[in-house]
Amino acid sequence: MAQLIDTMKGAGMRAMLGKCLAVTALAVCLVGAGATVAYADTVVTVKPKKGADAYKAIQKELDKARKKASSKNKYTIKVKKGSYRLSHHLSIYSNTTLDLSGVKLKATKRGGHMIKVGASSKDNKKGYAYKNITIKGGDLNNNGNKATAVLVAHAKNVKLQGMKVHNSKDAHLMEVAGVNGLTVEKCKFYDQKQNKKAKVLTLEAIQLDILVNTHMKQYRSEVLPTKNVTIKSCSFNNVPRAVGSHTAFLNSYTTNVKILNNTFTNCKSSAIQTRGYTNCLIEGNTIKSTPRGIVVETISDTGTYLASTAVKEGKVKSKVSRKYKKPVANQNIVVRNNTISVKGADPFFSRVENEGIRVAGCRLKKALKKTSQTDAVPKGNYYASGVTIEGNNITTAAHGIRLDETRNSTVSNNTLSFNGNSKKAKTGFYGIQLLNNSTGNVIKGNTASRFCTHGIVVSAGSSAANIEGNSVNYAGSYGIVVLESKASRITGNRVLNAGVIGIYIMNGGSAGAIEGNTVSAVSKGSAISVYNGSSADRIANNALANLSANGIMVHQKSRVGSITGNTITRAGKYGIYVDEGSQAKAVTGNTIVSAYRDIVIK
Repeated sequence: MAQLIDTMKGAGMRAMLGKCLAVTALAVCLVGAGATVAYADTVVTVKPKKGADAYKAIQKELDKARKKASSKNKYTIKVKKGSYRLSHHLSIYSNTTLDLSGVKLKATKRGGHMIKVGASSKDNKKGYAYKNITIKGGDLNNNGNKATAVLVAHAKNVKLQGMKVHNSKDAHLMEVAGVNGLTVEKCKFYDQKQNKKAKVLTLEAIQLDILVNTHMKQYRSEVLPTKNVTIKSCSFNNVPRAVGSHTAFLNSYTTNVKILNNTFTNCKSSAIQTRGYTNCLIEGNTIKSTPRGIVVETISDTGTYLASTAVKEGKVKSKVSRKYKKPVANQNIVVRNNTISVKGADPFFSRVENEGIRVAGCRLKKALKKTSQTDAVPKGNYYASGVTIEGNNITTAAHGIRLDETRNSTVSNNTLSFNGNSKKAKTGFYGIQLLNNSTGNVIKGNTASRFCTHGIVVSAGSSAANIEGNSVNYAGSYGIVVLESKASRITGNRVLNAGVIGIYIMNGGSAGAIEGNTVSAVSKGSAISVYNGSSADRIANNALANLSANGIMVHQKSRVGSITGNTITRAGKYGIYVDEGSQAKAVTGNTIVSAYRDIVIK
């Protein structure tokens, strides 16, 4: 710059440049082609009287920012540290930061919401109208009001940092819809009460909602996707459900959601529930003592709306179809490295059993009937697909991981332990289960211990492409069971101390290769059993030992292609038994040590 000044001729030109360089409060002026101008923010401090109603003082400055703030001149409204009452919600608009660090706000009993993005009354904006909004700090006590404390909609690039939000009744603590870019970081959400008899869906502390009148009446209805959301390093305590959704638009996904490194304690229902999401990462969370840990759903028979409803209400056109469309093949949902403890009964959602992790599609055999909480969604199979569940540590008094109407997904390297009371269990509990036509899935490298019924279950018309390298320890009945379903490969698994049968193909089930497995210490039955019209292509190179009954049993009109290369040690009855009416085409090269009889083929 000094060289530039020296080369310029005339004192007038040098003086003009000097003035330009001196303007530092508002801008930096760079002379030359393609120059840019960077502006400073405007900072305003609000000083309400101690213990007073702070609404008018704060809102006055927020309203000024509404008129004057811009992307080039952002406003920061900083409230003096202290405790204040709040008689009305604060409305915040674009390019504004509300700094509540060290501030406690308590809603009056006549109050409702505490902070709202957008107009004070019903907001008529459409699209992602409000931009670049940050709220820092603050302790928001909603004082038991039946209204959501924080509302965010029709917005882009919103950040909440270090807030505390608590004490709502029969309402969310925070509700979000139609947002592109939301970060909630290092916040605390707690003490949210919901009446067990209330005729409402389970309320999340943070709900990613949709813009329809029955759920977000404060805003204009619109089929406006929520996307690019990160909720990280937050804590949730004593809430009905912590994070997620119980609503969705048909054929319009919530996408690019990250739920990372949060702590969930004493959730009355599930900690996390997604509905209609794609490209979602749920990672590194700690979930303590909740009836249901993480629930991933496509749609449901409640809370699903058609685009036409929002179009009719908000008069904003949409290209989203109201007809059945085949779900996205790769929904790209990853549930990884979470620590989950499942305990207790869900008072709000009793029609399903409790699980550490549940993935569920929804098969509608007929169109839904329109109600106040659901539109007439067309019939069809709204299956889940492309879900990865890996590296999670689950301790449960119920089920571990269950996939329902789920395709082409992977359950790998999870550790699951049952710690419930087996004698008091009203139903069986499983470590990992595929059910209701869950097809093309992989179960690999998992450890399931002490489940009162079965370790790994493939059932109800489901299929596993691969069940490989899993360890099942101390299963009450079966280690691995394929029931009325298919498994292409059952290989390299270790089953220790199964109560009844180690590996069981039953009731019309089928397997390709049952190969290279180790089964030891079966208390009542066989190591490997193919039963009741079931089949297996080959049973080969398995190590089977310390069995109360048989090593390998094929019975009740079942079929096996070959039984070869297996080592069977200390079988209480037969090494290999094929009953009358069943068939094994080839039985060769097996080693049988210490059995009542080695091989019986009737």
